[in-house]
Amino acid sequence: MLNRTSAMMFCGLLLAAFTGPRAVTKALAQDLPQECQQAMQTRSPQGQVDLFTSCLDTGRLSGDPKATTLKQRAIAYMHLGRHQFAVDDLNEAIKIKPDDADNFYLRGFAYRALGQFRKALEDSSRAVGLDPGFAAAYANRAFANKALGNTGQARADARRAQALDPSVKVPSF
Repeated sequence: MLNRTSAMMFCGLLLAAFTGPRAVTKALAQDLPQECQQAMQTRSPQGQVDLFTSCLDTGRLSGDPKATTLKQRAIAYMHLGRHQFAVDDLNEAIKIKPDDADNFYLRGFAYRALGQFRKALEDSSRAVGLDPGFAAAYANRAFANKALGNTGQARADARRAQALDPSVKVPSF
């Protein structure tokens, strides 16, 4: 389980990972029902969960919009420390969109928060396989490798993450 400092760092990594090009595009957001659009503008993670749940409950979503909504609700769940709920949403999103590196990165992140480091390592590796330039996925894999005692691989992943994005947080050695 995470202590308060680690949880704050996780939230910071999540925010960093989902700004810029990986964030939901305006065009996609405009195609979503009103509840989903409101959820994306809400600052409260619990409010987001409630609104995304409402949106999903309408039954009007399928394909990419549904996968995106599940992913966004998973992020809100992680901000609330409800990592197993995030894993459940990401499992469903992966069924819909199995080629989305973000889904594997986020599920790996949630697994790491749950202390399931081997699963975190597997999902981070899948994310890197889908997107070799995904710095946060290398960082997550570095943290998982370090927790599993794979110090050499953890260092290599940390170096790769920082080479791709010097602002990404990596474990200290």
